[in-house]
Amino acid sequence: MITDATKNIRIVSTPEPEDLIIDVRHPSEVEELPLPLDTSIILQIPFFTLLEKLHELNPSQNYLIYCDKGIMSRLQANILWEKGFHKVGILKSPIN
Repeated sequence: MITDATKNIRIVSTPEPEDLIIDVRHPSEVEELPLPLDTSIILQIPFFTLLEKLHELNPSQNYLIYCDKGIMSRLQANILWEKGFHKVGILKSPIN
């Protein structure tokens, strides 16, 4: 069961240098409208594969989860928090 960890999850507009971005959008969405963040490392891990890829992520790393509307990023950030990734946040859309 997933609890609401949202109160512990930061929401940011501009990533810090130590933040890695996890873009959880579908690959076709990423291709159609890439994130305009030249100075950030962006990991493209679609929401439907994120749980399978957890073993590839470092729980002590700062991650910001991104999707275009914020709903899926909030859900995925909650899941990561519950799995012990307590340096997780949500990136507000830099795409207008």
